[in-house]
Amino acid sequence: MTEEKKYPRAKPAKLVTVRSLSADTENPVKIMGIVVEAQPGIALVQGILDDDVDNAGSIWAIVEGTLEVAQKYILIGDVTEKKTQDDNELRLAVSLAYNIDSLDIALFKETLELEERVNQALSR
Repeated sequence: MTEEKKYPRAKPAKLVTVRSLSADTENPVKIMGIVVEAQPGIALVQGILDDDVDNAGSIWAIVEGTLEVAQKYILIGDVTEKKTQDDNELRLAVSLAYNIDSLDIALFKETLELEERVNQALSR
């Protein structure tokens, strides 16, 4: 008789803002951002879900290939830390990058708010 291997089910990635990420963030996470700088294997991504655009967070994302500058992406991955001379720097080890440049962000935020209101109404 052969033994069945059991693989633990992966946890779904939680949609978070870049500004809310910390070294203690449970993985995996899903962020939405716009690429500010990019080179093969790494990109600086600024969050686009923050209501306060001037204080939106940014994070270096470790990716396969190269992301397009000024394009919007959904990135799913694990938060890691890299030791630098001054401090520890957060990085996102990306396992999935999906281009969402054609997505209407305002409509998406409206949909998230509607979903939250529906969930609150159903939980009463």
